[in-house]
Amino acid sequence: MPAQVAVYQEVFEQMERITRSVGLRRTAVKRLALLVTGIIAAQTTVVAQVAAELYALDLTKAGKPESIGRRLRRTLSDARLDLATCYLPVLGSAIDWAMVLRGSKRVVLIVDESSKADELHLFRLSLAYWGGSIPLAWSCWEQNVALPAGRYWQEVDRVLAQTASVLPAGLAVVVVADRAYDVPAFVDRVAARGWHWVVRVKAKGTLRFLDHQGHTHALADLLRQRLHQGGRWKARGRVFQAAGWRDASVVGLWTPSATEALVVLSDLPCHWEVLLPYGQRFWTEPGFRNDKSRGWQWEASQVQGHGHHQRLLLAMAWAALVTLCLGVQQAKERLAALAAQPASDRPPKPQHPRESVFTLGLHAAQCWLHHKFHLTLHWPLPDITAPSWHDQWLHAQADRFLFGTVRP
Repeated sequence: MPAQVAVYQEVFEQMERITRSVGLRRTAVKRLALLVTGIIAAQTTVVAQVAAELYALDLTKAGKPESIGRRLRRTLSDARLDLATCYLPVLGSAIDWAMVLRGSKRVVLIVDESSKADELHLFRLSLAYWGGSIPLAWSCWEQNVALPAGRYWQEVDRVLAQTASVLPAGLAVVVVADRAYDVPAFVDRVAARGWHWVVRVKAKGTLRFLDHQGHTHALADLLRQRLHQGGRWKARGRVFQAAGWRDASVVGLWTPSATEALVVLSDLPCHWEVLLPYGQRFWTEPGFRNDKSRGWQWEASQVQGHGHHQRLLLAMAWAALVTLCLGVQQAKERLAALAAQPASDRPPKPQHPRESVFTLGLHAAQCWLHHKFHLTLHWPLPDITAPSWHDQWLHAQADRFLFGTVRP
């Protein structure tokens, strides 16, 4: 098999394996694998550019890029290619759930929303991983168009249900979300699934707080009185008075350099450690940047229509999963190479990694596609609960700096 089709073949084999039981036509699977490979190769979701890159790779028998473009557009029009059939099943083998269950037994899921210009609104639930995130499930609808009554929470319920379908039994789940989700409608849905929640609260909002002595306060007043710059404050009580009260911890931190305090609500016990999982909420932001600009140029995509975007998001999720898998392999090789370097009397000062895991994977994919070297796509993704790649790299250098010096 020519080296240039190895990425395509790996993706196709995985897709064929997970769709075999549902009877999805082989030609449909091939077209989807072709789209995923083209997105990785072209680093864009602009169909014409993807087609041109696939033509240059000589991956099909098409005589011109326009023919490949027509195949890609048929893929985007194929309603049989959906999240439940073509993506959720692969997460069982692409993520090392067994290792998590043997270890901490806890994962952090990140809720966030984004948009593509003024066209599309995206609600997504992702797994925090190595300073980034792995898309698990999502829903999208037209931007700036009023949804029918109750439709928003129906979509949230569907995404939560799809996510729950891929999580193994016995897993402790902490869902983190930003200020828009400090409402009972959200936390009740999370709690109903047996998951924990940590959401940022609107510190100047109208939320009421019932303390252990039975006194009710405006939470904004309590924060103003007890949380000052450079300090921290926590309390256990009840919130969401209009919904009949919910038990919750309030944990706040205002660092000296911050312009405002970070205050979260959680059903977890009232400890400062509640802030740690919330800190991983920001790991979803690189994923949106990779979607929109640095990776797949989603903002530049000219794809039209809600259904077409559903298939495009499916292909983007696959492309991100493959790229992340390759990136983690490259990152682990760099960590191993760093550990194997001979000790020095004057080790270099620890430096930040120059490339993200996603960028490492993207570079590796390009080299694989263009014959620079051969790789094997190793499933599943390891070390699900590991620190961010940034922290792992700094810690590895610090260990070498502290313990690698040879003394007489």
